[in-house]
Amino acid sequence: MSASDEVDEMHLTPGGWVQGSSKIDFAGWTHVDPPSDRLLSVRFREYMSSSFSPMDLSADETKHGSDADILAALEKHGVEPRPGADRYRGWPEFLRTIGYKRKVI
Repeated sequence: MSASDEVDEMHLTPGGWVQGSSKIDFAGWTHVDPPSDRLLSVRFREYMSSSFSPMDLSADETKHGSDADILAALEKHGVEPRPGADRYRGWPEFLRTIGYKRKVI
């Protein structure tokens, strides 16, 4: 059993960032259906295997739209779906991979 394992899902739509499902330690999951017009889903995870371990921050992305549509929505609504998103391993790399040119956060 881990000391902490929390998850926060965010969805990028043409209208902006939308909160998805989340898992909070000792409270369990709060399920939210993803929006039908989502272009991108990002699962932010904060994991600590023991109280002596460092916190592992990671982001896993699932594309539901074209890179061009995702880039346009990122330009309009920003690249920070949650505070400190740039600290999550995988998120800045994903932005570079799809061709985001502005300074990442």
